[in-house]
Amino acid sequence: MPELNCPSCGAKLEFKSSIALLAVCQYCKSMVMRDDLKLEDLGKVAQLQVDGSVVQLGARGEYRKVSFSVLGRVQMRYAQGFWNEWFLAFDDGRQGWLGEAQGNFAVSFRAESKAKLPPHTALKVGQFLEVDGEAYEIQDVRTADYISAEGELPFRPPLGQSAPVADLTASGGRFATIDYSEDEPILFKGEYQAFDALRFAGLKEVEGW
Repeated sequence: MPELNCPSCGAKLEFKSSIALLAVCQYCKSMVMRDDLKLEDLGKVAQLQVDGSVVQLGARGEYRKVSFSVLGRVQMRYAQGFWNEWFLAFDDGRQGWLGEAQGNFAVSFRAESKAKLPPHTALKVGQFLEVDGEAYEIQDVRTADYISAEGELPFRPPLGQSAPVADLTASGGRFATIDYSEDEPILFKGEYQAFDALRFAGLKEVEGW
C-alpha cells in the first residue's frame, strides 16, 4: 500500500489492515477516514481515560486456535466506569471485538439475526429473550457514551454521543450484545474468555503486574 500522510499534521499514517476504514493519527490524534487512497480529517479525538489495561495496539492473541492482532480501540463509559472494545483482525480474515471491563474479557463477532430484534425500551433485566433459537437472559440494559478511540477501526465511532445497548447471557459462557446506536439494532454474539486462554503476547508492561 502506498505511504499515506495525515491530512492534519502530515505524519506518516499506516493502515495495517485492508478492512479498516478509519485510523487515529498517533501524533495529532486526528480521526482520518479512508476512501480508496483519499484521506479525510474528521477532527480530534478526546484523551483516552487511564484504565490500567495491559492490552495495547499491536498485541497478539489467540481465540479458539486462531491468532489475532489488536488494531484499534473504542473506549466507552457507563455508570460503573469505563470499558474498552478492542478491534481484532484474525489471521483467517475475520474481524471481531474484544470487550474488556473490570478485568473481564469477551470475544464477539457481528451476527445477522433472522428475526427482528425488539426495541431497547421493551427489554427488561431478568427477562429471557430468544435470539435465532437460542435462549438468552437479559443481564443489563443501559446507555453508554463513546469517549475516545485509537488505532484502526472498521467504522466511524460517534464520539461524544450515547448509544443504548443491552447485554444478554446464555449457558456455556456465551453472550450477546445488542447495539441500538443505528436505525436498525446491531447484534454481536460471542463468549467470555479467561485471560490466560487468550494467549496474549506483546502486552503493555505495567509496574507490579
